[in-house]
Formats: sequence, structure tokens, C-alpha cells
Amino acid sequence: MNRRAAAFVLAGVLAAGCSNVHFGSETPPGPEPKSAKAEEMGQVAVLRPIGGSAVSGKIRVLDRGDVASVLVSVTNFQTNAYRLVFHERGNCTSPNGFSAGAPWAPAAVVGKHAEDLLPVQYANAESVVEAESRVRGLHAMGPDGVAGRSVMLYAGPAVTVPRPDVPNAAIACGVFETARSVF
Repeated sequence: MNRRAAAFVLAGVLAAGCSNVHFGSETPPGPEPKSAKAEEMGQVAVLRPIGGSAVSGKIRVLDRGDVASVLVSVTNFQTNAYRLVFHERGNCTSPNGFSAGAPWAPAAVVGKHAEDLLPVQYANAESVVEAESRVRGLHAMGPDGVAGRSVMLYAGPAVTVPRPDVPNAAIACGVFETARSVF
């Protein structure tokens, strides 16, 4: 077989391999993309800094049966130890977090105070937190869920119940909403 014939055969093989590639406005064959349900996407709270901090990030809660995964992704964290606490109201409008209400824990969690639902955790040397915790009895949605509630990040291990116009250790606050797919 000469070079010209070999090139022709190779071009035919390549064209046959690309038979499922479509150009233009034609829709390629195949199943429609599956949209995730709200229950599968969980709840996400975008943190906004309070108390003069520069913290930013997200807290996401995903249901995993009778256990919830709490995913933490935070940057610009200036202290080493921190505590994450859920609060009863979905409101982060006050400068010290008072609008979020009292710390909250679901009724299904027995034997723990709201402040102790998640353990004290630590940021890395680059002022970044990437962590996952699992909490039995907590959910993303429903009566024991975080939907419509808020979450606050406290610098250090202590949680001070927010009071109007009184400084406290709260450095970020976010309100939970249904997570949305980026696709």
C-alpha cells in the first residue's frame, strides 16, 4: 500500500470514529442530563464577614441517611481554633450576629448543646479551612434541618450568645438556602 492510499484509509478511520460528533444546531443523541433534586443538593450558606473580619467562604450541609455531612470551606481566617454553630433564624443583618437568634440544635440530637454540635476545629497555616464533619440527627431539610436557618463562625473555642450591640467572637454569618447546580 502506498503512502497516499494509507493516508486515505487513515482519514476514513478517523472520520468513522467521529461519527457521534455533531456540529451546528443538531442535538446529539443520548439521554437528557439528569437534574439533581433539592434534597440531593443540600443546603449552602455563603458566609459574610462580621465583627470586622475578612472571612469568606461557604458551609454546605448534605443529607446522608440519618447523618448529615457538614462541609466547610473558608478563607482569610486569622485565628487557629474556630467553632461553627447553627442558629435558629435565617438572618445575618446585624453587625455582631444578634439577628441570627440563639444557637440551635435539632431535637433529634440528644445529649449535646447547640454550641457543641460540632467540635472545635482548626485552620491551617495558610488561613484556610477545608473540613468535613458528620452529625447524626442533623439534616439539610425538614424539621431537623438547617434550611432557612443561619450558621455562624466563631474565632476560638468559646461561643458567646449574641446580644444587641455587644462585641462577641462571631466573625462570619451565613443563611442556608437550597444549593444549586452549576450545570
